[in-house]
Parts: sequence; C-alpha cells; structure tokens
Amino acid sequence: MPPRPPEYVKMMNDQAKQGKTLDRTMMMCIQDSFVKGAFFAGCEWLWELPGGKPVQIETEHKHDFDEIIAFVGSNRNSPRELGGEIELWMGGEPYSITKSSYIYIPKGLKHCPLIVKRLDTPVFMFESGNNSAYIMK
Repeated sequence: MPPRPPEYVKMMNDQAKQGKTLDRTMMMCIQDSFVKGAFFAGCEWLWELPGGKPVQIETEHKHDFDEIIAFVGSNRNSPRELGGEIELWMGGEPYSITKSSYIYIPKGLKHCPLIVKRLDTPVFMFESGNNSAYIMK
C-alpha cells in the first residue's frame, strides 16, 4: 500500500476509535518508490458498512496531477449497478454514484469528501494518477 499523508492516517485512526470504520481490503498498489518510473495506482474492495451507517474515507484535498477513480459493482447479473451509493464531492458539489463509474479529476480541482453511504454488495474501487506517488494538498 502506498504511504498515505499524515492527515489521512489521522482521519482513519480517529474513525476507528469512534467505531466508524469501513470493512475494506487493500489489494494492490504501485508507485515510483516500488517500481522506478511507475505512476501511482491502487485498488481495494469495499465490503460493508458496520451498523449500516455512512463512513467518510477521504477528506477534501487537491493534487498537482490528474487523477481517475473507478467504482465497480460486483453483481455479475447486473455489473453496471454499483450495489450501493457513494457520495463524492467535486468543486464543492456533491455527486451521488450508484452505477459502476470512472471519474476524472483534473489537477488542481478540490475534491472529496468521499462518503460511502450504502453498500448492498461489495464494491471494487480503483484510483490512479499521472504522478509517481499519491500526494494530497
């Protein structure tokens, strides 16, 4: 897993202390510090919301690089359905995601929080950017 900024680690630790964690599994990641010349990319499974309550997994930030985020549902009979609801804020506006989606975030655009509001089935999350590491500003 790539190193996360201190403010992200603090938020995750605070949520864990409050019992507001999300059952998730980091699967793979790559960045320049692992493979010289690589851009960053990572993926994880989002499994379930303990107690069914929404959980914020990112705080508002921006990057000096473009980023893409993808959310993919796991119901093989309806793969375009997300199987839940995720709220992503971009430029101060909330967007509700209920379909399998790719989201493009241009460099410099403030985005997040990212809030997992509902998970009916597991959701696969992928993120990547044209930078050597994941760096929040």
